[in-house]
Amino acid sequence: MKDNKLTHPVIIIWSAIIILVLLSSVKLPVVPYVNNYSHIDLLHDIRPDIKPVLPPAKKIQRVIAKSGKPVLPAAVFDSSLIIDYADDSLATMQWFYKKLNAIKSSKGKVRIAYFGDSFIESDNITGQLRNRLQQLYGGNGIGFIPMQSVVADDYLTVRFDNNMSWSDYNFHNNPQKYTLGLMGHVFYSKGDSWSQYSAINRKFRNVYLFTGKSGNAADSIFVEKEGKADKIALANDAYINKTVLNDGSQVSKLKVTCTNTSLPVYGISIEDSTGVYIDNYGFRGNTGALTLQLQPEVMRGFNNYFNYDLIIVHYGLNAIVHNDTNYAWFDRCMAKLIQKIKASYPGVPVLLISTSDVAYNEQGSYITDPAVPVLVKQQNDIARSNKTAFWNLYYSMGGQNTISNWVEGDTTYAYKDYMHVNPRGADRIAGIFMDKLLQSQKK
Repeated sequence: MKDNKLTHPVIIIWSAIIILVLLSSVKLPVVPYVNNYSHIDLLHDIRPDIKPVLPPAKKIQRVIAKSGKPVLPAAVFDSSLIIDYADDSLATMQWFYKKLNAIKSSKGKVRIAYFGDSFIESDNITGQLRNRLQQLYGGNGIGFIPMQSVVADDYLTVRFDNNMSWSDYNFHNNPQKYTLGLMGHVFYSKGDSWSQYSAINRKFRNVYLFTGKSGNAADSIFVEKEGKADKIALANDAYINKTVLNDGSQVSKLKVTCTNTSLPVYGISIEDSTGVYIDNYGFRGNTGALTLQLQPEVMRGFNNYFNYDLIIVHYGLNAIVHNDTNYAWFDRCMAKLIQKIKASYPGVPVLLISTSDVAYNEQGSYITDPAVPVLVKQQNDIARSNKTAFWNLYYSMGGQNTISNWVEGDTTYAYKDYMHVNPRGADRIAGIFMDKLLQSQKK
């Protein structure tokens, strides 16, 4: 007698259901520095609504300032000002504030390196902040900008175009282990690669090209300015090299063409001899662990020309795991990164900025993910234990459910991923940051 195969589909279906139910009860492990996926519960709709219980916040300790007066480091939950945990007189925010004040009268230069993720890519937030600082302290130019970018069309302070013929090696795609620049990229020409930069509001003055060593002492590049093309010999005697492309005369458009396929090219810097400049080093998907790949020689090599006065470290979006309360791996990652930065930029103050608000869908309504305030507190602790300054962006932008209000309000300030801000939101955050920076300076 033949087997009754009618029962086979029933057995398969019920076996699959049992397996899926068992898997839905297991929380997938978080792989440090790599993933940020959330636990998926197949029975979510029929489970009772149980809110996660977060661990109580630790009591905030008082810190004694050098004046002998107690300072309450309450930036986590009840303050929006910048708090400085540094105890080195050469690496505190006060040193940075003095530099800002000095350039008003001395016509000097202040430069900031801003490391982050997709929250700041395409000069988002940094561009709006730079404009405010330059209006107050002077300056003309975007600072560092790469040869090629997938978000080139989103830049608001400069028109950025290229023939997409550069080979882009970066944190995610670098099989040959080429030396990457501070943005996490290095570019090689495919034989006739060009990038063009056009001024939007103010014309360019000083423009510099940054390259690595190619082994050819006679390297050159072609530069076209105002319709006139020149061949310029490149500096090639250091690990990181700077070549002058424009020496102060005003130009509205500049085109760089490279035919040398063995020359590592990082990008250009558009600036002036005085004022404030912010270099945007945003790389999407970065928890901060990718930045750890940068070689100290590269960090020091660029600093030989930029002479940074402040290093801003702004990560967190890609570290958030829904409902997670354990960020020990992030603590270790940030500690390594901060120590690497301090070693590469000795005497330069470091400002750690917390994650912004992030929302998730809770039964049809978007609310702040419970993991956000946990991570923010962790970031404050990281700043304290590693003796850096700290600014609580989450609290300063409004705290709980801010991103939902920014997405769903009459005026939208954020995209519907409930994570990233749009240009209006970026301008709003830049305005808040500028205000808190000046307030903290007075304090």
